[in-house]
Amino acid sequence: MVVQDWKRFQNDLGEKALLLSESISITAPKAMLRKDYWSLYLSLKNMASKGPGARSEHEIIDAMILDAEGLVQAHLHPAKHPIGLVFAPDNETEKAITSQAMAARTPTVLSNGGFSKDGFQEGVVPLFSDQKYLGVVRVRLSVVSLFEKAKSTAVIVLLSILLFVFIGSLLGTIVSRRVVGPLTAITHGLEAVGRGEMTDFSPIPVKEGDEIGRLSVTFNQIMSELAEKKMLEEEIAMSEKLVALGRITAGVAHEVNNPLAGLLNCIDTLRQHPNDKELIDRYLPVIDQGLHRIKDIVHNLLVGLKNEDSDEMINIQQVDKLHDLILAEIGERDIKIYWNNTADRDTCIPGKTEQIICNLLKNAVEIIPENGTIDFNMYQEGRRLVIKVSDNGPGVASNIRNQLFDPFFTTKPNGTGLGLWVVYRLVQNMQGIIEVESELGKGTTFLIELPVINRQAA
Repeated sequence: MVVQDWKRFQNDLGEKALLLSESISITAPKAMLRKDYWSLYLSLKNMASKGPGARSEHEIIDAMILDAEGLVQAHLHPAKHPIGLVFAPDNETEKAITSQAMAARTPTVLSNGGFSKDGFQEGVVPLFSDQKYLGVVRVRLSVVSLFEKAKSTAVIVLLSILLFVFIGSLLGTIVSRRVVGPLTAITHGLEAVGRGEMTDFSPIPVKEGDEIGRLSVTFNQIMSELAEKKMLEEEIAMSEKLVALGRITAGVAHEVNNPLAGLLNCIDTLRQHPNDKELIDRYLPVIDQGLHRIKDIVHNLLVGLKNEDSDEMINIQQVDKLHDLILAEIGERDIKIYWNNTADRDTCIPGKTEQIICNLLKNAVEIIPENGTIDFNMYQEGRRLVIKVSDNGPGVASNIRNQLFDPFFTTKPNGTGLGLWVVYRLVQNMQGIIEVESELGKGTTFLIELPVINRQAA
């Protein structure tokens, strides 16, 4: 029984060490990508102050975060293991354990010391970001308390045997009375867990430190941890809602700014030439179209993104109106745009295609220098619509090309990082594909294929 208890205690300790490591691994990848070493250290420090060791259950003897190369990103003892240096184990045993930890690609429990006070259980959780291995979180708990528990259990077992020999029947009556109350409370607690009502659970009173008392203590701790977890999940859900709201707000601002620059150029030109009828006839339709486009964008971002499949259809000729809008956006800059739309004029396409094209053209105008050129081509291949936007701008480095469509990633000083994210989202929702070809100093080409082509009824 003592051996079984020791194994059970070790398993429990290993699970707790793993749970602590996993709690750190939730926020560690983002902090590592930002190189926010202070946040990493605080997460270890807060875990040590709030973890099991703070309640005198199990001592946290070591905790660290290492990157894929074994460099220290954060350590519970920074003076001994400075940030940015390779973690240096003290002996061969520690070297072997460190090698096992760095080789782990799934959550793992490592142990050492066996049935002794010097033993420990270590929770190891590998860190990934977009399936890329970043490093590992290691949290080590001492087995000293388990050793004491095992000895206490041995003494209790021996005393229990003697007591059962002499006063078995009386003890059975006492035990039955003492067991019914806590077990009933535990049953009610489990039912509350099933209903998701952990926060309203009243702790079971613990009168003595026997098996039932320890069971009650453990159950109270589990219920407390479940309540904390539920509260954390609610906070995370609220944070996700706030992040989503922030993205929608930023998206509205970004998408409205797309046509605004061109409209402001139109208005400025008309202000300078108020009596030029030719300019008035040319720019008033552009202004009208741009304002309606802003209205459509706001509707699409706030409402339409909830139901992308409900897009209205537009005639493919409406895409050509973007030509004048982009020319107004270019203004007096020395940029040439070559427009080639050979798609079937009797074809209807989803209205969001116009938004995709406008975003790509706007992005090209902002990125290319003077004397630049933009090539726009749109044509059909069977039942697929092909859109190709090329520029001779500075191009995109290969090491950041796979981040182009990430939200809030931008290479422009004043960019929001939402334009290409919106394009990617819309193309995905239309079951299309988008590809990027780019080379530094030679420009960039976006190629989009959309399978949604419908012909107008004759």
